[in-house]
Amino acid sequence: MNVLRRAVPLLALAALAAGCMLTSGQFAATYNLPDPITVSQTFAANFDVDLNTVSDYKDHKDQIKRVEDVALVGEFTNNGASATQVEVWLVADTSLPVGLQPSGVRLWGPLTVAANSTEKVDWDLSSALFVGRQALIDEVKGDGHFRLYVAVNGSNVTLTKGSLIVVVGAAV
Repeated sequence: MNVLRRAVPLLALAALAAGCMLTSGQFAATYNLPDPITVSQTFAANFDVDLNTVSDYKDHKDQIKRVEDVALVGEFTNNGASATQVEVWLVADTSLPVGLQPSGVRLWGPLTVAANSTEKVDWDLSSALFVGRQALIDEVKGDGHFRLYVAVNGSNVTLTKGSLIVVVGAAV
């Protein structure tokens, strides 16, 4: 028994000295969207997202093991007299011409916003609206650079205080 009490700490110390320790953890990469974003039925707002501009993502990109959760949060204001639906689409290839592409994936939505009102989308509501989660996970684990489109079916909508948040599990 005495040997076992000495052996376990010695093995742990040997592993530490050999550099065999595995450190893992989670971090959140928050990408702030342009503010404000105004969308109409005839105009889908689009913008490139480059997670490499977020220091936590850039510092740990090579150590990403999994994407734990994602959220698209912000305040969506319907500027019209009738209800509207909002969707967010992802296009992986940013070299394609601007405009919704056949290769696009519906990432999020639809969110229904009542006439002349504002819908504040928090983490919980956003989670319920994600339908293209795997497409975003693939981009996060890939080059971290993609294009998002905000499209509406109805009145004009303005998005303010918008952020794309990705919670990532990493190991070194």
